[in-house]
Amino acid sequence: MRDIQELVAQELEDEEDVLDCVSDGDGEPLDSLEEPLRLDESFPCTIFIAGVPKVSKEKYDKLFGVLSKLINKYGENERDMPWNSEGTETEGCVIATFTKPEDAAQAQQALDGMSLDKKHTFKVVKFDKFNDITNRASEFRPQRNLASYSRADFRSWLMDKKCREQFLLRYQTETEIYWHDTTIGEPALAYGGEREKRLGKIWCDWQVEWSPLGHFLATFHKQGVALWAGPEFTKKIRFAHDGVKHLEFSPTEEYALTWNGTDALENDSQAVRIHRVLTGECVHKCRTPTVAPLGGDFPHFLWSHDGKYFAECSESAISVRETASFELIRDEDGKKKTLKFPDLSTFQWSPKDNLLSVWCLERENNPARLVLVEIPSRRELASRSRTQVEASMHWQSEGDYLCLINTKLSKTKKKGATNLEIFRIREKNIPVDIVEVKDSVRGFHWETKGHRFALLTSDESGHHPKMFIYGLSKEKCEALSFFDLPSNSYNKFFWAPEGQYFVCAAVGHGDLLFGGMTSDNKLEILHKDEHFMLTDVQWDPSSRYVITAVTQPMQNEIGGFKYSMEAGFAIWTFQGRVLHRQQKEKLWQIAWRPHPPCLLSQAKQSSIRKNVKQYSKKYDHLDDQAKEAARNAFKNERETKMSHFRKVLERLDDAKHQRSEENGWADAVERHLAGQGWEPVNVTTQEVIEAVEEKI
Repeated sequence: MRDIQELVAQELEDEEDVLDCVSDGDGEPLDSLEEPLRLDESFPCTIFIAGVPKVSKEKYDKLFGVLSKLINKYGENERDMPWNSEGTETEGCVIATFTKPEDAAQAQQALDGMSLDKKHTFKVVKFDKFNDITNRASEFRPQRNLASYSRADFRSWLMDKKCREQFLLRYQTETEIYWHDTTIGEPALAYGGEREKRLGKIWCDWQVEWSPLGHFLATFHKQGVALWAGPEFTKKIRFAHDGVKHLEFSPTEEYALTWNGTDALENDSQAVRIHRVLTGECVHKCRTPTVAPLGGDFPHFLWSHDGKYFAECSESAISVRETASFELIRDEDGKKKTLKFPDLSTFQWSPKDNLLSVWCLERENNPARLVLVEIPSRRELASRSRTQVEASMHWQSEGDYLCLINTKLSKTKKKGATNLEIFRIREKNIPVDIVEVKDSVRGFHWETKGHRFALLTSDESGHHPKMFIYGLSKEKCEALSFFDLPSNSYNKFFWAPEGQYFVCAAVGHGDLLFGGMTSDNKLEILHKDEHFMLTDVQWDPSSRYVITAVTQPMQNEIGGFKYSMEAGFAIWTFQGRVLHRQQKEKLWQIAWRPHPPCLLSQAKQSSIRKNVKQYSKKYDHLDDQAKEAARNAFKNERETKMSHFRKVLERLDDAKHQRSEENGWADAVERHLAGQGWEPVNVTTQEVIEAVEEKI
């Protein structure tokens, strides 16, 4: 439909007729000409009402009367209900012009969306918007109104000249980010929500969480999740999701999944939302799945290592979707189908490949099965069957090995011998190494980026705890060393992110054991210590420091009461030397800031490790300078305070003498002492402290 200006243009005369009215000559200078009059082309008092029934001449007066009663409620006006070009029925609209703009605005708001009957609902707009609406393109193009942000400074903390690490503290109502600064002997505050406090806002309502690569800090709010990044932790994007309880990023931080905590039986279609991190838009919604593959309440979805796929499961199938379309992957016939696995128990993604490991339970005459499936081809790479076993799967961090721990069960479900089945994923036909363990397995832990694993065991009665270290060579898997743990309370094992060093801890009790493996596979116990009632042990991404903490659960204050007196944290070196210890009332969370993957090649990293002494000289010199500067600053501050204190004493002494002379205090003191009858007596005593005889 053409606008009003086009209709007016049609009435103009031909170009030749217009030129006849133009005078000859150069005309007046442009600067001397008056500005042309600007006509008011707005219609602030006119509204356009669509959705009106189309009627013939017989029903025109009746309908016009009904509409007039509705429109006249909002002020004096003139109305017109136009006919179509043939004049047989109305166009289905009304144009109303009020005497006051505010009456038109009130009528537009009140009548818009009003239902005249079941088939007719009014759509009312201001007449000024008529041209914009009627001149829209035939193809709908959504307007981009999504937030965007720069990611140029997302890794600024990695450029710190002192090579410091960051960690967050969530305690009481505070959320704070600290630098771990060894030169000053205590953490240095990087950001504690000062900007939000000045504006009278709350930085975080509930939990906080780092993204997997450390680029974002996610804060939980009633309305959803907010992401903060950059050196000043500015807000970058928000994910709207009322009542959000859990957050899960894809490994590449391209997507973020939020869950509101509703049960699968509630059938809430908005329970799970997947958002695009760059724009904040919600790209997928679904109900809460019935099964959490890793146990517990969350997560229900597991991401592939590259973020291209995510999967959920039921008791008989795995649904794998690709993030490009959020549709199920296709089978060899091109159909979108799930992967069927009867009696499915759990599944896991390989940390480095698009490969699923699936464990199915034994049922009647069907044995339990471990299946390795390649995605998206659905090709089965390996399958192993076992009977009368209880099993769990453990992937090595580089995806080179998969360990299946299976324990034999008798008909009465009594546990028997345990076997460790190590699948060599990278080798042809995926061979398996089997390690028999006579004791009960309390914990299995792969060395990060390594070919070793730790095994915590105890006897059948739960006593005599031991720690074994096994290594995998090209030919076999063998025990490298073992250690009798000093206490039965040791229950967790934590390898450093770069491997080699570890902490064995008694979580819930407090005992700590710092150790490591040498290059020739010898076990070294470096230090034994305690952090009473500890609940958390975390290595920093560089493998230099360890945080141990006693935290309280946020959701259950009664359950966290027993930790309230010991809430706090300690920072240790990898050798077990404590650097900082601090009590924090109501400490909810503590976490190191993760690192993104290293950009250097493996060969370059190996070269740096071999020549680490050459590089360390530079940083040792910088550390010495920083420590000397810190000592001088402390000395200067102490001298300044002492000087100020001496001046205060001098002023007090001067004031005392001045008052003594004015009030006669000095004479009174002398008379008082003279009346006591005291006389000074000098007595000299000698005492032998030590006698030494030497032969000459």
